[in-house]
Amino acid sequence: MRTLPLTIRRISMLAAAVALATVGTLGSAPAAYAAGPVELRLVPLGDGYEAGLQQQAGYWNLNRLSAAALNGDGAEAVAPAAGWDDTARPWAGGGKVTRTAGKLVMRMRNADGTGTTDDLASCTATVVKSQNKSVVVTAAHCLRINWGLNAPRDLNQVATNVLFIPGFRGENLPRVAPGTDLNSGPAIDSDVAPYGVWAVTRAWWTEGWAAQANHFNNNDMAAMVVDNPADDRPIEEVVGGGQPIGFNPARTTPRTNFGYPTVNFKSYSGPNFSSTGVAVINGSPNVNNVPAAQQRIYDGRSLLFSQGPSWINREWWSDTNSDLMKTQLSPGASGGPWFKDFDPSTGEGVLVGVTSHFAQSSTGGLDAIAEAQSRAPSPYMAGTNFGDQEKAAFETAQSVTPGA
Repeated sequence: MRTLPLTIRRISMLAAAVALATVGTLGSAPAAYAAGPVELRLVPLGDGYEAGLQQQAGYWNLNRLSAAALNGDGAEAVAPAAGWDDTARPWAGGGKVTRTAGKLVMRMRNADGTGTTDDLASCTATVVKSQNKSVVVTAAHCLRINWGLNAPRDLNQVATNVLFIPGFRGENLPRVAPGTDLNSGPAIDSDVAPYGVWAVTRAWWTEGWAAQANHFNNNDMAAMVVDNPADDRPIEEVVGGGQPIGFNPARTTPRTNFGYPTVNFKSYSGPNFSSTGVAVINGSPNVNNVPAAQQRIYDGRSLLFSQGPSWINREWWSDTNSDLMKTQLSPGASGGPWFKDFDPSTGEGVLVGVTSHFAQSSTGGLDAIAEAQSRAPSPYMAGTNFGDQEKAAFETAQSVTPGA
């Protein structure tokens, strides 16, 4: 699940409740699939490409990036007093993953023109090895989501401005005060974006996601082509190569995953909240009865990872192409890489999945359904395991020439 502004995050809990009430419709077999991956074009091709590329990247300044990339409760990160473990810990190992993983920020607009939704959000994405050296992979829901509902808030959204920052240095990103004008602000510099800022020009999500773009679907993956108006080199040359990518891997094998957890209310071991919505660790157990010593606050600035066994997700009592792992990460880590055979000494592994959604809450809704179906105790997260549909999206993305 991507991270959204606080007002939208509260609506997401309502959406879960509504979705539970309509599960007979949303959980049914999706409509007939498209013939293949479906494209989202964000920058026009041809004569308008360079101007469109500048416009796509130029939408983002330091103020707008801060509003999209950091948590909405205003609290800076606090580590668990009891210490980190393999379900979540900051990555301090260096290597390729610190250059290829990055922050994905997006502007989400109403998809069908019936509403006025205009929000900022963030996810995680990864540079992968590709023929055109320009492909970045994330979760499809970071770009397109549709719960079939337009009230009380629009829940049919598509991305219109998307920016990727490999090697994101969130510790150097100033937090903007509420009410700050986001239409102007300093340019994003190398302190925050050491490998530059990369506009997403085209993206393809799986045919399954095109048919049913919500978390009752397990093909939650998108392959994106990126370009930098200030650098003629493809992104792989700038970051020193992409991560290997693999499809149809062996299941129920160990995985290592990364992301920028940002949302605290959707974190199983997250903090309590004051009456004004501020995240606090106040000595009391949280809503999931997690003691204060194990609680933590995420702010979206830092790359964290979790590692351990994976198992096959079951929905409606049948296997899916979704895998599960124990984790203490939270939304904002959506789209983050799931590696097999990850080598901590080099920071490289084979990318075989991306984080799709989290089932970490005791408040019911979709989480209660997922936990019952998967027979998995919280906290855990689901990741799309790369199969034939995901391969088709990647193959399409790597076959194009950026700008052509």
